[in-house]
Amino acid sequence: MLRITATKLRSRLFEVLDRAAAGESTIIERNGKEVARLVPTQQPDWRGRMKLGARLLVPPDQLVEPLEGVWEEYA
Repeated sequence: MLRITATKLRSRLFEVLDRAAAGESTIIERNGKEVARLVPTQQPDWRGRMKLGARLLVPPDQLVEPLEGVWEEYA
C-alpha cells in the first residue's frame, strides 16, 4: 500500500491512478495524518491465483493407521 502526501499526490496523480488501476490502494496524508484512501474500483481476484486441490503429505495407506501409543492411553 502506497502512502503519499497530498502535495506529492498533486504532482504524481496520473502515476497513482495507474497504480490504482493495477490494484494497489493508496493512503493520502496531510500534515502527517491519514485523510483519505484511494482504492481500486475492482479488487484483484486472488482466488484465480490460488492452487486448488488436495495434496497428501503421507502415503494413502498410512492415513488409516492408528498412532502408536495413542489408543492405549484411551483404553
